[in-house]
Amino acid sequence: MKSRSKFLLQVHSTQRGCKKGSQLKFIIPIVTVFIVFASSSCDKSPINDSLLTGKWSIVNDSTLLQGAGALQTSIHSNYIGVPTDYFNITSNGNIYVKEGANLDTLSYTYASTTKINIIGYYVNGTTYPDGASLGTYVISGLTNNSVTLNLSETTPDGTETEIINLKK
Repeated sequence: MKSRSKFLLQVHSTQRGCKKGSQLKFIIPIVTVFIVFASSSCDKSPINDSLLTGKWSIVNDSTLLQGAGALQTSIHSNYIGVPTDYFNITSNGNIYVKEGANLDTLSYTYASTTKINIIGYYVNGTTYPDGASLGTYVISGLTNNSVTLNLSETTPDGTETEIINLKK
């Protein structure tokens, strides 16, 4: 960010030394270069979508809830996937999950190049017509054969950590 500030300061300083007629000829190319630079450096295009999409087997889904306030309880679970379990991540922003007896319908959007926001519409037998935020997951270790989704959030009720390991 400092380099952009210095660049703007240089442009402003240069403007003072230019005659009015030549200012516009000088400033337009510089502003154009700056806009191209700024827009490309803030790009939040998704990671290789073709690697993320597809039907994944669940290796495990580990959740730790550490209660705070009135709850003051901690719950830990580590679901080990079976051959019929899956995460089906589609290219149109949907995720269909079968984990044990649960069938979930989710959607996702990219929050950055390594994070996705997941919204639940049907989760553990409950329907959410407007969607319920399940959180922002960090995508790590993405290859043709494996990926890990990590969630770590703090709420008034405590801290939730979830690690989902998937493989093809």
